[in-house]
Amino acid sequence: MNGVHLSHQCPQCGAPVELEETDRIFSCPFCQVRLFIHADGPFEYYLKPRITHPGTLIYVPYWRFRGNAFVLGPLETQHKILDSSLLAAHSPAMPPSLGLRTQAMHLSFVEPTTDGLFLPADMKSPDFKARLLKSLPGLATRTGPSLTACVGDVLSLIYQPVFQNDELVDGITGQYLGPAGINVETLGRPGSHLHFASTLCPQCGWDLVGDRQSLVQTCPHCDTAWEPGAEGGQPVTLHFLHTEEKPALYLPFWNLRFRAKGFRLQTWADLIRLTNLPRAILPWMESTAFSFRVPAFKIRPELFLNLSAQISLYQPEATELETLPRIPLHPVTLARTEAFQALPVILGRLAPARKNLFPKIQGGSFGPLEARIEYLPFVEEPQEFVQPEMSMAIQKNALFWSTTL
Repeated sequence: MNGVHLSHQCPQCGAPVELEETDRIFSCPFCQVRLFIHADGPFEYYLKPRITHPGTLIYVPYWRFRGNAFVLGPLETQHKILDSSLLAAHSPAMPPSLGLRTQAMHLSFVEPTTDGLFLPADMKSPDFKARLLKSLPGLATRTGPSLTACVGDVLSLIYQPVFQNDELVDGITGQYLGPAGINVETLGRPGSHLHFASTLCPQCGWDLVGDRQSLVQTCPHCDTAWEPGAEGGQPVTLHFLHTEEKPALYLPFWNLRFRAKGFRLQTWADLIRLTNLPRAILPWMESTAFSFRVPAFKIRPELFLNLSAQISLYQPEATELETLPRIPLHPVTLARTEAFQALPVILGRLAPARKNLFPKIQGGSFGPLEARIEYLPFVEEPQEFVQPEMSMAIQKNALFWSTTL
């Protein structure tokens, strides 16, 4: 899946810098500054006009999703890697999607100084995802009950430029789109949603280190971890599973605590009753809380589901360490909000007979309570990384190509 390229001026020296849309660290090759990139809500980008026209410059919003879509029916599991956009405001003359423009053209961050007027989005992101899941291209049409989820590493608003006077003209191609139909009174100037903050450790002032796409950066000087926030780095506590063998790599997983609504799922005993797992219910299961484990990194859809199911059933005991391990930490590239979206399909993946699960959870939902990051150690074999405690392996190629999804 091809990433989108961004152009942005360095906030410190003004030099033009090229970014990937998944970058969460802004690194300027000219003045060497490194900054956290943070947005209040989804990131907002715009396509620059390629023509001039006497009409009013207006930007029309489109939702864009890039990630994994899952559909679990009674007997089959379907999944697909998506890169889709959809018109986010009512404007009959506008095309329903951006097509290939997001992949073929450079984007820029929307800022308060951006010229033009902006049409607000009147479609919410959950409605956008629901529409995507109704008809997935390349997947068979489904009937009957199903569990669905869109789990993405990218969810953004992209604004398409148009010019309006008596007619509506595409600001990229100059193509006539139709008669003027956008109510100018609903338009406004862009707000300030984007923040650039220092990547110096807020605790000791040392340079934070980490992959430019990672949502978590670590300080090797005071052994702390931070994620981007509106005011800079926000502290995050990391937990690590102990292993007797020396690991070559740590992979991050979200440990997600939740509140089930419409059905009971609090303990291990509840899980076994709900899913009909072939396990005997022991006394300790009635009082031991159950939580889901979800990969905090991009991976192919089938591996995402399999890893989530296997580690959720294992329930590793990860603890906080006083000193962070001096072993590579795989970047955290999936946000906690996206990880929570996966819970319905992971529950379905755990059920041996899914058709018996649907009546029990119909009309129910999951409410997020708490999320923490747990790193699991993997030792290196010639073709794969192995987690010794769980006898679980991940092919090296699968992990390598996940960075290109």
